[in-house]
Amino acid sequence: MISFYKHNLNKNKNYLNKTISGQYLTSGPMCEKVESLLKKKFSKKFAYLTNSWTNAAIAILLALKIKKGDEIIIPACTFVACANVIEMIGGKVIFADIDAKTKLMDINDCLNKITNKTKVIMPVHLYGNLFPTFKLKKKIRKNIFIIEDSAHAFSGEYNNKPLGFYSDFLIFSFYATKSITCGEGGAVLSNNKKTMEKIRSIANNGMSKPAFKRFENNKYKPWDVESFGFKANLSDINACLLKDQILGYKKLSNKKKKIYFKLKKKLSNLKQIEFPSNLRNNDRDFYLFPIGVNRKIRNRLIEHLTSKKIFVTVNFKSITNLSFYKKKYKVKNCLNSIKWGEETLSLPFHAKIKEKEINTIYKEINFFFKNQIY
Repeated sequence: MISFYKHNLNKNKNYLNKTISGQYLTSGPMCEKVESLLKKKFSKKFAYLTNSWTNAAIAILLALKIKKGDEIIIPACTFVACANVIEMIGGKVIFADIDAKTKLMDINDCLNKITNKTKVIMPVHLYGNLFPTFKLKKKIRKNIFIIEDSAHAFSGEYNNKPLGFYSDFLIFSFYATKSITCGEGGAVLSNNKKTMEKIRSIANNGMSKPAFKRFENNKYKPWDVESFGFKANLSDINACLLKDQILGYKKLSNKKKKIYFKLKKKLSNLKQIEFPSNLRNNDRDFYLFPIGVNRKIRNRLIEHLTSKKIFVTVNFKSITNLSFYKKKYKVKNCLNSIKWGEETLSLPFHAKIKEKEINTIYKEINFFFKNQIY
């Protein structure tokens, strides 16, 4: 069996020891330590850990006071959470098509869809391939916020600047299948002090102080609620899993990069396979291993590989083709997104894949095409 994903946590290490020996299990000093690591790594003034990417995004949109009718542009082919969070706060989703080669949001299509109602643009670093935010930034109005969805990327530079440099907000995911994981979790980073204070409050039921900040220097500090919020903070139990992974990420990233290019070199011999074009970024991440094949045989290839216990999946379809969004928005001008969503599948890819498994994946895909068993 070749697993689609395996986490990188050390089963022999007691990550929880310091946390359960201390006073706080929920958001506390461990969360603060991890937030400090994130601020340093990405050169941001403020960082806040949340219990998911989704809730981080909702908190940002609420803090920005997005209201009914406000438009937010996202790439059509990405994870549905990008659209869901906009729906949840009452905004209007505007779908931009993807570039046919990179599979990232098409900047020109995005620019063509900006109106006087556009409040936010949310580009996605899909598969770890970094969207060129700096190119978008210089072409839009200053009052349009950029939120970078970096759920797939935890390293890299574009235009010799770190992730998030050109955006107003940067969001990470620490979900179970991510390169860095705590089971469920997320983070938002920004230099915007006022909005980050709102986000921190909104994500803590609107309260002005988290629990561990109400008792300092043997004095009780009262809290208040100035606006509504919801429960989105991360616990120290989760956060304690992140510290070592962040500090050791360079090694993990290099290992995945080597595996990626080993597998790609083998599969490049097969003319039936398409790969997303990699933009020239320094130290980019490699999160998933997507390939594209003719849509008429895509599902047959999936069936063949899973029958050989090689577990693959379709990570993303065009959101415009999902029943809810297809019915509500009736988008017909995102043809590249629809095409890629019907052609793509993701192969097993993680830091623990062995050379033998890489060879087996190639062997079975080659067999599938060579023998035309479709």
